Amino acid sequence: MKNHFDVVTYIPASPGHLKERGFDPVYELYADIFDLQNLLSKKDADKPQAQKNRLERMKTPQTFFAQPAINQLSKDQSILILDDIYTTGRTLMHAHDIFFERGFTNISTFSLSR
Repeated sequence: MKNHFDVVTYIPASPGHLKERGFDPVYELYADIFDLQNLLSKKDADKPQAQKNRLERMKTPQTFFAQPAINQLSKDQSILILDDIYTTGRTLMHAHDIFFERGFTNISTFSLSR
């Protein structure tokens, strides 16, 4: 069975991470496969997720906010949120919440690795 999603978005790099790397790793992983929509932005955190232990990751506050384009979507559209690595699920949960709080109910997530 194939899945169909009306909207495919991704976990964006924070401005600091983007400046440090020079590219957005999650976007680059999926850009040739999906028509990605830039619907989320991420604030810089105190330190990168990769440098946090499990407890620190679980306590990380919401760092995402919606791009204005999210307001152009219909609430009945199905959303797929893409990420690279799933460790605690906290990042995808925070991204999911951005859509859920705006009335979207058909929200799925996918990561390459766990």
